[in-house]
Amino acid sequence: MRVLTNEQMRQADARTIEGGVSGYELMRRAGEAIASGADFSDKKTYIICGKGNNGGDGFSLAVILAEKGCDICVYQTDEPKGDGAKFKSEYMSAGGKVKDISECDFDCDIIVECLFGTGFRGEPQGKYADTIDKINQSGAFVISADIPGGLNGDNGRGEKCVKADITVAIQAAKIGHFLGKGKDACGKLIIKDIGIDCSNTGAEIVDAAFCAPMFPPRKNDSNKGSYGRCAIIGGSKNYPGAIKLADMGLSALQAGCGLSAIAVPEFLMPAMSAAVVENTLFPLKDDGKGICYDKEQTEKLACMMKCIAVGPGIGDNREQICALLTDLVMRDVKLIIDADGLNALASDISILNRHKADILITPHPMEMARLCGTEISKVLDNPLDTALNFARRYSVTVLLKGAATIITDGERTALMKDGGPYLAKGGSGDVLTGVAAGIAARGYDLYKSACAASWLCAEAGRKVSEDIGEYGTLPSAVAREIKRIQFRP
Repeated sequence: MRVLTNEQMRQADARTIEGGVSGYELMRRAGEAIASGADFSDKKTYIICGKGNNGGDGFSLAVILAEKGCDICVYQTDEPKGDGAKFKSEYMSAGGKVKDISECDFDCDIIVECLFGTGFRGEPQGKYADTIDKINQSGAFVISADIPGGLNGDNGRGEKCVKADITVAIQAAKIGHFLGKGKDACGKLIIKDIGIDCSNTGAEIVDAAFCAPMFPPRKNDSNKGSYGRCAIIGGSKNYPGAIKLADMGLSALQAGCGLSAIAVPEFLMPAMSAAVVENTLFPLKDDGKGICYDKEQTEKLACMMKCIAVGPGIGDNREQICALLTDLVMRDVKLIIDADGLNALASDISILNRHKADILITPHPMEMARLCGTEISKVLDNPLDTALNFARRYSVTVLLKGAATIITDGERTALMKDGGPYLAKGGSGDVLTGVAAGIAARGYDLYKSACAASWLCAEAGRKVSEDIGEYGTLPSAVAREIKRIQFRP
């Protein structure tokens, strides 16, 4: 399964037509795809059509359902064009009813919404906004063709959009199905193949099959040194977070690494000793508030570890943190920068201009906006391009958090579409960083490590929430659940 942007879908559609499949034929297949998404027999059905190809798909559906003798009526917001007009003519020639949207009472069993399609931008106005409101208030079972009307296909934004029970995606899922409001608006997503060539296009999906090769059976003839070492640098006076840091270390171990060390200011050692069992501790020089950069300590830590994560609870002493990052980025190590580490990095992004380390950053949209020196709305409007452009500019891997997670190293791009509101808790990102560090320490590149970590945390969160509910799911429980996820051959 691949996930496409609007432009990638447009290009794939054009390639298919250039290859000899007519637009009319593709529209006919789209109608058949929508028709297969539900049982329309003995149901009073309204099909609401706009003027573009999405509306044309609706008229194609009307022809198919009319031939089956279904009880249908089409309501249009505008006069269709091109192939859509041809299907409207066919439908009316067969005795079908077409009325203006102003005549619709929205009193039916099923509404098939074909208003805009994936190319829609902005916010619906006038009769379109009114139509969306009435669809959502109708009480009918709502099916959206390709994407709910009013939802942006590239970012999942849309203050006013159709709330569908089922969305029948034509040929491929679009990134907007999963980002922003997409999951809430789409309902059940059904993907129907209509023969459009989408090969080698779009982002790959992260799922169990993607992750399984990174968790092969462990060899009997092995020891902790066989599975790599990682370190997590964090903690400060204002954010001691002993339990969170312990959870991160535990997550790294449960992701399979051989040794996990937690490096904290020396004054936090008593608190950490009480919280840490399986991890080792590495004391760092401090000023009573947070870490103080020390070249010898940093060199010792870097020489010991395959992967180092910096940031959780490390505080706001930007000068010391930036000095630490400036040192680490020039070392031969895998480096994950998260949380307060990202805030320090945003204060001096030039740290990334030259680096020897392999680097993964794990921002949420606000942190991404700070790193890019832009407004959060611009990140939310273009999340994929924002992540791609940053990864390419600085030669790093980006894991951009959200309703779905975008992972890219500038060449490869993946979408982790799973997860849910049960992960919307402080500390979930810390667990994610710990898991990524543990996988990377075992020898996997940061792109694959980030992909697998995001899915493992989502799957663990889902399992915990099924047991105790979304509200009660805590990051510590997610951390403990990681060990229960098994990959069977």
